[in-house]
Amino acid sequence: LLLPLARHMLRQGFDKLSKRKHFHQWILLYHLGESPSRDFRAYRKMLPPKDRLWADPFVLHRDGTYYIFIEEALYNPKKGVISVMTMDEQGNYGTPQTIIERPYHMSYPYLIHWEGEDYMIPETSQNKTIELYKCVEFPHKWEFQYNLMEGVKAVDTTLFSHDGKWWMFVNITENEGASTWDELFLFYADHPFSRNWTPHPQNPIVSDTKSARPAGKIFLQDGQIYRPSQNCSRRYGYGLKINRIVELNEQRYREEESASYEPWEARIKGVHTYNREHHLTLIDAVYWRER
Repeated sequence: LLLPLARHMLRQGFDKLSKRKHFHQWILLYHLGESPSRDFRAYRKMLPPKDRLWADPFVLHRDGTYYIFIEEALYNPKKGVISVMTMDEQGNYGTPQTIIERPYHMSYPYLIHWEGEDYMIPETSQNKTIELYKCVEFPHKWEFQYNLMEGVKAVDTTLFSHDGKWWMFVNITENEGASTWDELFLFYADHPFSRNWTPHPQNPIVSDTKSARPAGKIFLQDGQIYRPSQNCSRRYGYGLKINRIVELNEQRYREEESASYEPWEARIKGVHTYNREHHLTLIDAVYWRER
């Protein structure tokens, strides 16, 4: 009895000491290559200053430069803003600059290029809106256009064009205080910036903490459609899944798991975004970092 108790007390003391010397921080990681790689052990880390986090990377490639749009949040007060940083073809990157800030939290800067213009649909669930922004001076000046939806606690809105329709994938919390990880909803419209989205009859199309919440742009590979999602089965942002969309129409939705990724080294505690543009693949991760 005494030996297990002593071990427990020793473990508790070690954990407390470790927490005084380390902290959890969301960081970015990247890979440059003509072919996409999901060997995350080979990715290079991009460490923020220790007073903030970087997460939810989305990227555009213009004239040999990568423009990386992220959630950036100070730890005190912890309120996310949308920032942008540049990276060259060799992986050299600059300091993020804030481009959109509101009185409420913002994250997940989903990007869409439409009819020659750049648009963004960041997460603004704290304001109970799905907001549309247009870039009027690339990449630093963005103007609010209007709300695609109002009165809804929606996170990580992700659009995809397929068979003449625009499809909106979004996690929605229907009850106050409920988790935003559990249920994925699907809507469709004829235009990406419609104010009238038709709910899919199967809603919620996914009810599973292991795969519901979006984790980046839906992408095509070898003629197949893939949807990145978060695995929150152990905790928020624990892992990443890539799901192949098998059916997507106005009556039916079906997907199946194609790949699953969990923390790959002792100091990585989670990963919850995957995006690729041109030769750059970006993810984010929770990193156990020295103070």
